[in-house]
Order: sequence, then C-alpha cells, then structure tokens
Amino acid sequence: MADKDLTEITIKLNDPDNQLIRLIDHISKASAPGHSFDVVVDPDMSEYKKDFFIDGDGSFYIKELKMNGKKVKFEDDKLIEYLERVQND
Repeated sequence: MADKDLTEITIKLNDPDNQLIRLIDHISKASAPGHSFDVVVDPDMSEYKKDFFIDGDGSFYIKELKMNGKKVKFEDDKLIEYLERVQND
C-alpha cells in the first residue's frame, strides 16, 4: 500500500503520562497479521461502553507513530523519542 492510500490522524491533547501514545503503540504491536481482537472502552459503564474490532488479518495496520513530529519507540514500556534521519542524496 502506498503512503498516498494511508490516513493520517492528528490529535492535540494534554497527556503528561503518555497514556494515549502507549495505548496506540500497544494496539499497533498487537494488530500484527494473524492477530485480531476486540477493544472495549469503559466496560463497566453502559453509558460509555463501546466495542471496537481490530482486524490484524485484514487491511488494518499502523505504519508509524509520531509525537510532536518525532517518531516514537517504546522499550520496557518507556517512551523513547528520536528524530527521523535526513539523508542528502
């Protein structure tokens, strides 16, 4: 799939503990081909409960994660940020 076929989402938020980026990273890793799963938001509150299905066997995948314009990576559940390398031809 070409990059032009991908969707980019931008979210601005206050999240000093990086909970959302950690959640998205976890979903990204868990949605590898061959692994599909349900995500349930607020399962104990019927007013807010909502189910989502992530189909790792289908076309769903997350190509990359960036935070503040930097690629992100997690090691031992800790966020590591780094800038993309710029290569001059």
